[in-house]
Amino acid sequence: MLVREIMTPDPITVSEDTTVQDAARLLVQYRITGLPVKNQAGKIVGIVSEADIFSKRGATVGDVMTRAVISITPDTTVEIVSHLLTDHRIRRVPVMDGDTLLGIVSRADIVRMMTMYWLCEVCGEAIRGEHAPEHCSKCGADSTYVHAMQAPGM
Repeated sequence: MLVREIMTPDPITVSEDTTVQDAARLLVQYRITGLPVKNQAGKIVGIVSEADIFSKRGATVGDVMTRAVISITPDTTVEIVSHLLTDHRIRRVPVMDGDTLLGIVSRADIVRMMTMYWLCEVCGEAIRGEHAPEHCSKCGADSTYVHAMQAPGM
């Protein structure tokens, strides 16, 4: 599965001169744990997280943000992203097309993907992911999938 299938498109961003207090309000309001940070030219220059906000001193996002940003493309596999998040002990990565921010993938997006699947109404084939495939890979039926949530312990 590719990142483009599970990413949150058009994420909320802040600028370097956003106050720490305003960034904190956005995190609470949208129930997220981090925000990509853009400079005046619109380029991603960092990420500000909950941890940055409460563990560092500064008045603006530019003062407290993490500047070393690991990013991925929409064609990166979810498996690779899982390893990046784990190996680098980070919670989210921006999805980029060159200098353009397309989305963001967080640990929560991957966990959500793991619990969702689609069942082919013709043959019963189960496919994980947030979006139904156009054709069943097992029986070839067109758009016959129904959405299901995986039961605990399955």
